[in-house]
Amino acid sequence: MNKFKHFLRAVVFDFRVRRAIRKAQRSANQHRRKFLVLLWGGRPRVISMQGVKQLIRQHRFTKGFTAETARQVAIFEAMPQPLDKCRHCSHIFHKRNVSN
Repeated sequence: MNKFKHFLRAVVFDFRVRRAIRKAQRSANQHRRKFLVLLWGGRPRVISMQGVKQLIRQHRFTKGFTAETARQVAIFEAMPQPLDKCRHCSHIFHKRNVSN
């Protein structure tokens, strides 16, 4: 029973990580910012780099924790894709950039 419980927890954790990675990449493409997937309280959380810097200023992390440290310990770092490769947002930006 202990092995089954461990397996179930691993499956749920993997599901949460994959969902957070998809959310981070989607947000990075939409908002054109860097997003990190960090483990916070044992669960993967999606936080923008600006959000990480704000949380550091609010002393939510231990002393000495920097944005560079957050990048190093992150599970995934989502960078905005070029507009021609982004399926979901490329048509939106191309319509805005058309000038008369």
